[in-house]
Formats: sequence, C-alpha cells, structure tokens
Amino acid sequence: MSSKEIVKLLRANTGERDLHTVFGDFCSMSAAALRNRFDPHGHNEREEQYERTRERYSEAQWKRFAEALGAVTIELATEPRDVLGEVYMQLEIASRDQGQFFTPYSVCQLMAALQVPDAAEQLQTRPFLTVYEPACGAGAMVIAVAQELTSQGVDCSTQLHVTADDLSTTAVAMSYIQLSLLQIPAIVNHRNSLTLEHFDAWPTAAHALGGWDRKLSMPLAG
Repeated sequence: MSSKEIVKLLRANTGERDLHTVFGDFCSMSAAALRNRFDPHGHNEREEQYERTRERYSEAQWKRFAEALGAVTIELATEPRDVLGEVYMQLEIASRDQGQFFTPYSVCQLMAALQVPDAAEQLQTRPFLTVYEPACGAGAMVIAVAQELTSQGVDCSTQLHVTADDLSTTAVAMSYIQLSLLQIPAIVNHRNSLTLEHFDAWPTAAHALGGWDRKLSMPLAG
C-alpha cells in the first residue's frame, strides 16, 4: 500500500470534519496508542483523550484509521522515508501562513550525506552519536540521517539518539509515530525551540527500553 492509498483512507473519513482535523486526529490517536503500549507516565490522560477523539468517529471510520496506521507501518518497514510527510503534502492541507511545508525526502537524503560522512570515525571516540533537530516537522531529516548512518554500518538502535523539537502538536505526533515505528531512540518535544517554552515530551519505546536516560546522563568521551 502506497502513501496514495493512505491518503484515500484518510479522505474517506471526512464528512462532519474537514481533512485537516481528520489528519490531526489520526496522528494524535496513533501517537497515543504507540506510547501507551509501554509508558505508564500519563497513560490514563492519554487514554482518555484518545477515547474522546475516537467517539467523534464511526466504527467504520475508526477501522480506516487503524488500517492507515498499519499501512504507514508497512511503508516504513519496506522503504524507510518520510511517509507521513508525503501524505500530508498529498492531502494539500499545509498552512502557508504558518510556513508548514515539508522538505522533499530526496533533499533530506542529500543533506544527511553531507552532514554525517564520517560516522565510523566519530564512534571510535564515543559510544554513540546524538542528533538535535530544532524544527522536526514529520521527522524527515532525522529519518534521512538515520538511513545514512545505517548505510555506514551504524546500529541506530544503540549508537544514535535523537532530540527533536516542534511547536506544532501535529508535527510532534507525526515525528513520534515515524521514529517510534523505525525504532529510533528519541525524545520528541512539543517545544518552541526559539523561546525554549516547553509543553510536553514524547520518548519513543526505543529510548525508554534502551535505557537512554541513563546513557545520556553519562559524560561522553572525546
């Protein structure tokens, strides 16, 4: 199933709600479902919000949401890339007033190759690499960096940690979904990277289960 098929599923859920709302609800529910599988902190609050959102949709619509998330999972496993960014742009719901435009993944791949050409050399003096993305969007740049590192022989589940920020709650959810499904250790922050106003933090399962809070608290060599 391609990103176009995911778009069709989400378009089919419009009616009482516009496409922008449908996509935002899909992302928020999917992110909450992924996080609640492993994280007890704030579990009940997220579950309650999930149920309030789900109640606005029929059973058939909810099943399309579940099918869409399954399709995103398969697409990321088959060809790791910014799947949700593709979907977002194909839905044509980007807000030009807010500057919401996701960089094409091919451009991100080129930038990643230029930014991390010597990962193996860096890992000779440190146990892992860190990446910070101050305006992550759907996570395209992070995904491209992870794929570039993988091509260089880096195990991104143990040798990479990502911190990603965005002011948009939908962007935070998009990044969280994709980095979670790609098993990348990360904390996705709902934060204004300019003013440093912080609202929420979303650790991926790979971050929590990999003991990254402890690893990050230890001084790096080199």
